[in-house]
Amino acid sequence: MAAIFFDIDGTLWDRENVIPESTKIAIKELRKNGHLTFMCSGRSRIMIKGEHLHALGFDGILAGCGTYIEYKEEVKLAVELEPEILRKAIYLLQEHNMPILIEGINELFMDEDLIKTGYGSYLKKLLEEWAYPLEGNDAIWRGSKISTLINGADYHTVMSALGEDYDFMDHSGHVMEMVPKGYSKASGIQAVCEMLGIDHADTYAFGDSINDVEMLEYVAHGVAMGNGTEAAKAAADYVTTDIHADGIYNGLKHFGLI
Repeated sequence: MAAIFFDIDGTLWDRENVIPESTKIAIKELRKNGHLTFMCSGRSRIMIKGEHLHALGFDGILAGCGTYIEYKEEVKLAVELEPEILRKAIYLLQEHNMPILIEGINELFMDEDLIKTGYGSYLKKLLEEWAYPLEGNDAIWRGSKISTLINGADYHTVMSALGEDYDFMDHSGHVMEMVPKGYSKASGIQAVCEMLGIDHADTYAFGDSINDVEMLEYVAHGVAMGNGTEAAKAAADYVTTDIHADGIYNGLKHFGLI
């Protein structure tokens, strides 16, 4: 029995949240063959929505870059940033005019400038009353990770000042993810394997982005999507085809899992 971990954005579905039919068939065949399947996302748990996504029938969810683990609909891990560590980061990001998204397990907090972007308006529509304005809600700020727009800011100074508390992922100088020190998709996969007694040799992961690099390097068999970044491809053991060229199906076929 193998355990296969799938990134969501750019891997399971595209920018329009379209899941290829071949991916649906592949996940079904994996489960029929007795393998365990997991979503493994940088998104916080509340951001993982979509009936057609959950209908694929995953055994578990790893969210927030390893800060949250759910197995068979039971929460196994739920990490939140310590209030003082969270506030220190928020105030410093504000000083550098970097729009902020606090990603929580059950809610989000967004800067006004971020709400005005296409992604921000998408999140507001998706989460409705659970997407709060950052301003005016400092008494209830809470979250598992932070994402911020770089906007030409001196973000290296921010990284240097907060390096004891956070690990950082720079998405091509546009967006930066800030995760509690020591947590990643890889740490989440390790925790799941220890919990379920899964041998490392039986671990597989599919991803396309910079925040997939650690998990692609950690698992025994890392698969980068053909539409993925060069960083993801360099970290992988195998590069499959594009998401809409049956990437997941072909990758699983390559390893004999389906």
